[in-house]
Amino acid sequence: MSVELGFAETPEGPLTADKFPSKVGGIPAWLNPEFILPVEKVRCGVCEKPMILLLQLYTPEDEPPEAFHRMVYIFICSIGACHKTSWQKRSQLPKDNPYWNPSKVDDSNQPITTHHAAHQCVVCGLHGSKTCGKCKAINYCSREHQTSHWTIGQHKLHCGATDLSAEAVAKGIKLCRNAVLFPEYEIVSESETLPDSKEQDTLTEGSSLNNSQALVPVGDEVYENSNVDVDEAFLKFQKRISFQPDQVVRYARLEYNENTDPLWISDYGKPTADDLPPCEHCGQQRTFEFQILSTLLNHLNIDNTRTDSLDWGSLLVYTCKANCHVLKKVFVSEIIWRQDFSEEGLNFGHGKLEA
Repeated sequence: MSVELGFAETPEGPLTADKFPSKVGGIPAWLNPEFILPVEKVRCGVCEKPMILLLQLYTPEDEPPEAFHRMVYIFICSIGACHKTSWQKRSQLPKDNPYWNPSKVDDSNQPITTHHAAHQCVVCGLHGSKTCGKCKAINYCSREHQTSHWTIGQHKLHCGATDLSAEAVAKGIKLCRNAVLFPEYEIVSESETLPDSKEQDTLTEGSSLNNSQALVPVGDEVYENSNVDVDEAFLKFQKRISFQPDQVVRYARLEYNENTDPLWISDYGKPTADDLPPCEHCGQQRTFEFQILSTLLNHLNIDNTRTDSLDWGSLLVYTCKANCHVLKKVFVSEIIWRQDFSEEGLNFGHGKLEA
C-alpha cells in the first residue's frame, strides 16, 4: 500500500491561499475566498467557544472535474476536555473558477474576477461579521476574539490612533494569534519508504516487542513495560512509525479506485459500517483518506502537565469517495474517527468526533 507521509516544517514564507498550502495551525487559507465559514458553524459543541484550525490538506483529484482544487479542513477545540467535538469539511473548485486561474482575462492578461473577498476575523480567519464599534477598521468573528484582540493584541492602545505604524498593528495581531491559535507549520510530504525485511530486523534488534512487552509513553518519557498485554496492531503501529518517527500525517488515498486501511493503533475500536454512513448528498461510500498522528501534538505548544490537555492516539478522516459536488454548498461535511491512548498507552478509547 502506497502512503504519502506529512511532516511539519517551519514555513519559508507566508502560506497564502494562492499557494494552496497544506499546513498546521494559523489562520485558514480559504480555497473559496468569497464564502468562508462563520463562527456559528465552528463553535465547540461542549464549551461553545470558537474552534480553531488544526490543519488543512490540499488534496486535488482528477474526478470529478469539480475536484480539480480540493481542500479538507479540520477544526478542533483547543481545550482537551472538549476533544470529543470537531469539525471537518471538504471544499473544492473546478480548474476554471473566479478565484484561481480563471479562464477570462482582460486586455493586460490579468484575471477578471467579479467576486469580493469576504471579511475575515483578524484573530482566527473565520468570517468577520462583526466590526470594532470604535474604529470601524477591524473585523471579528465573535465577541470572544474581539476581547482577545482588545487585550492580548493591545487593540485598546491602538484603536483609533492616527499615528500608529503598520509594524505595531502587525505585532499586536501576532501576539493575539500566538495566544489563541495553534502554531503554523507547513506540511511537507514525501512517499513512505520502508527498509527491506532484513534491514527492518536489524533496525529493531534489541528493541523488539512481543505481546507482553511494550514501549509506554508517560509524559515526555518512554519506558519499557513488561507487565502489560498489547495487541498486534499496536506493535505493528509502533514498528511502522519507528522508521520515520517525525511523521504527523499519513495520506493513503493515492489511487482513486484503491481502498486502503489506516495504520491502526489497536485491533479494538475500529469503526463499523454503521459508524461510517454514506455521504448524505450523493449516497456514495465514505472511505479512509488520511490520518493525523499523535506526533502532531508535539508541535502545538500544548501543556502536557494539565489533566485536560488536548490528546489523541490517531484521528482518521473518512471522506466521500465520489468527491461529490453539491450546488450552492461551499463546504461538505465529512467524518473523523478517533482512537485514543490511555496514560499507560494501552487502554484504547474510540469514537466518532461530533461536529
